[in-house]
Amino acid sequence: ERPGPGLTAWPPPGAEPVALDGVYDRLAELGAEYGPRFQGLRAAWRRGDEAYAEVAVPAGTAAFGIHPALLDAALHAVGLRATAAERMALPFAWSGVELYTRGATALRVRISPAGPDAVRVEAADEHGRAVAQVASLSLREVDPQRIAAAAAGGHDDLFALDWTPVPVPAAPQAGRWIVLGPGREELAGALAGEVAEVTVAADLGKAAGPAPDTLVVLHPGGAGADAIRAGVLSLLDQVQDLLADRRLADSTLVVATRGATGPGEVTDPGAAAAWGLIRSAQSEHPGRLVLADLDDTDASRRLLPSAVASGEPQLALRNGAVSVPRLVRAPRSADPGPAGFSGGVLVTGGTGALGRLVARHLVTAHGAERLVLLSRSGPEAPGAAQLTAELTALGARVSVVACDAADRGALARVLDEYPVSAVVHTAGVLADAVLTSLTPERLDAVLRPKVDAAWHLHELTRDRPLTAFVLFSSAAGLLGSPGQSGYAAGNTFLDALAAHRRSLGLPAVSLAWGAWAGSGGMADRLDDTDARRMASGGVLALDAQAGLALFDTAVGRGEPVLLPARLDLAPREAARVAPLLRSLVRAPRRTGPGAAAAASALRRELAGLAPEERGERLLELVRDEARAVLGIEEFDDDLPFKDLGFDSLTAVEFRNRLNEATGLRLTATLVFDHPTPTALAGHLADGLAPRPVDGPREEEDTVRAALAALPVARLREAGLLDSLLELAGLRPAPEPAAAGGPGRASIDAMDAEGLINMALDDLVGDDDAL
Repeated sequence: ERPGPGLTAWPPPGAEPVALDGVYDRLAELGAEYGPRFQGLRAAWRRGDEAYAEVAVPAGTAAFGIHPALLDAALHAVGLRATAAERMALPFAWSGVELYTRGATALRVRISPAGPDAVRVEAADEHGRAVAQVASLSLREVDPQRIAAAAAGGHDDLFALDWTPVPVPAAPQAGRWIVLGPGREELAGALAGEVAEVTVAADLGKAAGPAPDTLVVLHPGGAGADAIRAGVLSLLDQVQDLLADRRLADSTLVVATRGATGPGEVTDPGAAAAWGLIRSAQSEHPGRLVLADLDDTDASRRLLPSAVASGEPQLALRNGAVSVPRLVRAPRSADPGPAGFSGGVLVTGGTGALGRLVARHLVTAHGAERLVLLSRSGPEAPGAAQLTAELTALGARVSVVACDAADRGALARVLDEYPVSAVVHTAGVLADAVLTSLTPERLDAVLRPKVDAAWHLHELTRDRPLTAFVLFSSAAGLLGSPGQSGYAAGNTFLDALAAHRRSLGLPAVSLAWGAWAGSGGMADRLDDTDARRMASGGVLALDAQAGLALFDTAVGRGEPVLLPARLDLAPREAARVAPLLRSLVRAPRRTGPGAAAAASALRRELAGLAPEERGERLLELVRDEARAVLGIEEFDDDLPFKDLGFDSLTAVEFRNRLNEATGLRLTATLVFDHPTPTALAGHLADGLAPRPVDGPREEEDTVRAALAALPVARLREAGLLDSLLELAGLRPAPEPAAAGGPGRASIDAMDAEGLINMALDDLVGDDDAL
């Protein structure tokens, strides 16, 4: 029987209107993205724990009892109740469903409580006549990542590396370039017609002239572990010098490799270590560094300036086309191949936290009959005897051997004495440091157990009939974890080595793990600040049980590199997303100005304040950014930053946040040079001191910031670049340029920023003349 009219009075008396701006963006952030046809909410109200809504869909619904999009839109009001949790809850069980009429195109809806985690739904037409009701609809919370993974048909905790082609519009002739490193003459020859000026040098100290707009360092990987490590150490030295050189503060540094990564075969795995080193450096010095992997074609070399101008920080150029690395959900495999651990298995780092976990798992889950557990301490390692007894009781034959896998001779003797059919390389050392304070000794200590040991394992087993070759890598190498340049370098080498072995027809998979928790691994040693930083980068801790399940899933698949990890893929600003996560993380709907506009707004705000008010405003900014980095609420403005808990890594993050907020280019040693919040606020006040303005020049900073935030390609696509240059008088003219004005040659030598700045200067000058 149809209920009596309950939604006739409308809007509902005593109910408060609810703003719907951004409601579908928020639902998307929680994991439910609705297309236009399903965005049916038109208005909403709230009264106590009841929610009311108007919903509608396009006409043409008569064939339905109630159109699915209309019913779905009615349920969007569930989250508008005052007591609704900020989470994604989906319908789970329906009870007491009744339909009274067909073909409705608009509804009035009331959502009211019907018990724990359940609601009652009543729907009426636009006149208040009952259309349908649900006596009880049970709701269940759902992980947003599982929704996305299900929609994509892939895993929500296992990711593969994909190289995505991207269009690169031709850039205006770039400015001054300097090329360093082996092969510099060849690259410079290809660039000669693409940039205004290109020179080569053995090192920057021997390069004459002003600071370049772009500096290219060509990095060869080398053959053999010693050569690979030497190359990475040399690159570290060069990059540290370049970042410390104040003359290069506005220069872009491009580190170029060949065959280290990218689509197609990896031909120089040794050069891949540079990618890990620089990825971490990119997270510490946003906007300063670019990674590019080239092939041996002139088409790709000529395209490098346009690729760099695209704004993508990591690129591969093949036959004159550009692709960028992105993580994608690994598709679910109905029939993974055999893992291949039933015979003898060598486990490096076998007495460490992860090694012990893996050893037990190989016996209990994969039926490994014989284990050779390597570590530098061997039987003397803490817990080695107990581990041996435990695994023996499970039916395995166990040998715990003291051996540094980075020592080729020692490793060769072990492999001769203990023949195995599978290798699992878990060994590794952490030695965190930001790139500018990373020493050669610390870098070498991190690289040896990764680069040397893996290379020796590769060479010493390549002619043996292995069924599995598993490398334990780290997400730090792919995502670029700040403070872990050395560790990331070693791990990207492992990823490249796995791809290289696959190209040779040899078994290999590199697993770039996120942090393991509860296993004695890195995540167990993180303090609150470290854990918050790791989570802000998108990586969440993975428990041991989940990690071992992912190990089983990954080792039988076909991809050479996989990332098993719990990732936080909630929407965040693009500038705070690792490049490889950009296809997985949605950018939030922008509700405020971008960074460049916000920095200009801060300058305008400060210009309107008295000096003492400016100081307090900047001290407030320092406090806010320090709280965001350290996670603390209250502190003394005159207490040194080091006493507040800042270290070199948090200092870099703090510097980057202040750079973005102010538009200044601050140094990484900021908190040490200006050791208290009060002192730092004074330094910022000096850098942001208002400049004298004159009439129309008041808007110059705003215009410059807006144009600087736009890629030149966008101006060209919008049809504005030519107009801008014509207004400024920069279009080529048949007669010679007037004395003192820019000639054609000087215009051609300018980069995009120079052209825009000249245009603005001329435009402002024209205004002043009026």
